[in-house]
This record gives sequence, structure tokens and C-alpha cells, in this order.
Amino acid sequence: MPNKCCDVVGNKLEPNKNWFKSKKADGGEWTPAFVEKVDWYKCIGCGMCVRVCLGNCYQLKRVNGKLVSVVVHPENCYGDCHCHKICPIEGGAMICKPKLKDK
Repeated sequence: MPNKCCDVVGNKLEPNKNWFKSKKADGGEWTPAFVEKVDWYKCIGCGMCVRVCLGNCYQLKRVNGKLVSVVVHPENCYGDCHCHKICPIEGGAMICKPKLKDK
């Protein structure tokens, strides 16, 4: 379970910032981390992120002759990081970050 200092994937958060939060079913809060891009050098093209993403953010495509995951709909990201957690690459091949609330 993520603690208050970190987002859902464990990235440290600056405590004085107004981070976007989501509510869990039990009423507790958590800080989502939204997909920004996939590191194509790390990605092995296994497609696990495509299979688990609830927002259909990813597609497998050939980039420079290599099959990789590509973020095609970042606006659909739920921030739950199922993709990041299931990725077989240590630390995940995708870059996911929390967002600040608009003022």
C-alpha cells in the first residue's frame, strides 16, 4: 500500500505540492501516476501493458524495426500503474508521473 510520501509506483513526492489524489473504495486517498511515455530502449515488446491497461493507452508498434509499446492515448490513463507493475523490465519500461492539481 502506497504511503503519503510516494505515488502509486513509489516515486517520492515533494510534500508541499498540491498533488492530484484519487479515492479508494474504503475512502482512503492515493496518488496516481499517469503514463507519459515508454522507454523504447528498455521495452521488449511483450504486450503485457497493452493487455492490462484499463484505458487502452498502449499499442504495440514497430519503431526502427523493433516491436515496442507506444502510448497512443495518454489522456485515458487512470494512473493506477497496472502497466508499470506488470512490466517484466525491472523498474518498468514506461514513464509514469503524478500530476499537480490545477489552481
